[in-house]
Amino acid sequence: MNYEDTMVIVADLGELKAFHVKKNEGMVENELKISYSLEMLNDISYIDAHKRVQDVVSDSAGRLGTSGTPNAGKWGSSTGEPHNLENERKRRSIKDVANDINMIVKNEKPKQLLLAFPQETNAQLIDALTQETKAVLVKNVASDLINTRTSEILSHF
Repeated sequence: MNYEDTMVIVADLGELKAFHVKKNEGMVENELKISYSLEMLNDISYIDAHKRVQDVVSDSAGRLGTSGTPNAGKWGSSTGEPHNLENERKRRSIKDVANDINMIVKNEKPKQLLLAFPQETNAQLIDALTQETKAVLVKNVASDLINTRTSEILSHF
């Protein structure tokens, strides 16, 4: 594959790493050898994605209206209606990652984009990308490569 003017982005809901593909040329035994390496462009951590639901909500189930309070009979110890807080946080995280990918691609203007994002939410991420980003996306790997050594990332594409 020709990696000229190529960008690699690996991400999950908690972190995004963007790289430029760098071409390395050298002489080995009187032969020109070409290899490629990744040069870090951006590393973004999504703090909210690392938080647990109980760290985000302001009240514990049953805390309001416990037997020692004056309004105990009115509210009881109900957990209330189930809210899709976890799904909403995931949806927002995907949107944040997609917005950052779109912005990086818009600013850097690569000819090709190689993307790796976990399989569980890969389709939602691709749906959230702009047409401009999708136009340069040449390979999408549905895998979490965020903790893969930088020297091994290209081998997955």
